[in-house]
Amino acid sequence: MIFGMVCALGAAVCFGTATVLQAVAARAASGGQGGDAALLLRAVRQWRYLVGLAMDGVGFVLQIAALRSIPIYAVGAALASSLAVTAVVAARLLGVRLSGAEWGAVAVVCGGLAMLGLASGAEGHRHGPAALPYVTLGAGVGVLLLGLVGGRLPERAERGRALVLGLGAGFGFGVVEVAVRLI
Repeated sequence: MIFGMVCALGAAVCFGTATVLQAVAARAASGGQGGDAALLLRAVRQWRYLVGLAMDGVGFVLQIAALRSIPIYAVGAALASSLAVTAVVAARLLGVRLSGAEWGAVAVVCGGLAMLGLASGAEGHRHGPAALPYVTLGAGVGVLLLGLVGGRLPERAERGRALVLGLGAGFGFGVVEVAVRLI
């Protein structure tokens, strides 16, 4: 149980730090001309962006290890703490000044995770229904289609586009957790 929680929290640290490193690299790369593809090509030349991508990969491996050893809800909650990690790392690397309320929110997230870790017990050893892998695959295809539809919405429908893409991202996160758990 402790191994799984350490892996989940390690993944959160990797994801949160990677987000800030990639933001620093994108900010440094945004000085040139060109659209999104050109910005991506300039960002990929930045060492911080590459380290951020590597940290995302390490975080994903840690997430898989956590999902194999502790319940999904505990992993999901621990990964949500990556937002707090992002805030703390951004305060250091980007010079972002966090207010007292924001530091309080970081402390509440840490306290909540500690309580969750102490309260969670051993998970069951039953297997889901035989159709679950197929339902998960279908949900994954549905998320892909939702992302394609959201990406094709006109930019003038900004709120609708953000809603559809946000829903797709959230559902995709859940589908990945369930799929990894099934493997």
